[in-house]
Amino acid sequence: MQAVHPFLFTGISFFITTLYFQFFSIKQQSSMKWNKAATPILLKLNSASVLAFMGFYFALKYIEPAIVSSLEMGLGPLFVILLAIKQKHHINVAKVSIAIGTLVACLILIYAIFAGKSALITWSKFSLLGILASIICGLGAVLCTLYSKQLSELGWTSSMILSKRFYGIILLSLIATYDVILDYLIGNIGWILLMTLLGVLVPMYLLQKGIQYCTPFFVMMSLCFIPVFTFFFQLFDTRLQWSNITFLGVVLLLLLGISSVIVDRNE
Repeated sequence: MQAVHPFLFTGISFFITTLYFQFFSIKQQSSMKWNKAATPILLKLNSASVLAFMGFYFALKYIEPAIVSSLEMGLGPLFVILLAIKQKHHINVAKVSIAIGTLVACLILIYAIFAGKSALITWSKFSLLGILASIICGLGAVLCTLYSKQLSELGWTSSMILSKRFYGIILLSLIATYDVILDYLIGNIGWILLMTLLGVLVPMYLLQKGIQYCTPFFVMMSLCFIPVFTFFFQLFDTRLQWSNITFLGVVLLLLLGISSVIVDRNE
């Protein structure tokens, strides 16, 4: 994935995902009257999706996968808290503490990059771009969660939302890669379909169902479990070295994720 132009895979995979969910949402849409309030939310959701996914795949080109997912998921809860404060919502002290903890974990991981103690060992000016892309990705993920939640509250099903939220990504990808996208698709169709199914379609559907039934903070904290799996799978990548600091940051995020589940159950 790190050797691929970030717009290539995202454009193709989300186009396939959109077609799949469009097939299932046609009947649902025909039985539901269009709510004009959904239009601006959809536009915002598409913009946020561009930030989240393009930021994620761009960051993967320059920093190790476990740190990319950790920064995205770790900063998400903090962004949720900041947005709640801006909107003058009630803030649970325990959730604030957890969000601060995730920030500390993210700072540890950023230190690992600059100190040359991440799985990639060395860093360059492009590492800064990777960190910035991860932060933007985290903000985009939070906004996606909030806007998806708003559509769910308007009566939209998961399939309906997923059939409409990737237009921005598809359009941007097509503009950026129109001259190579067809050759790339033909030459890599097998692994593209596999990665789309396992890495995009199924996870996005499950995430959308979670957004429908849970609070944005709980959703973002639940995603803190993802870096654990990312760290495990990157151990099989011979280009990457074992990093104690990355392991520490990932474990800290895992513990904070478990804590958030306990806090949410006690509310």
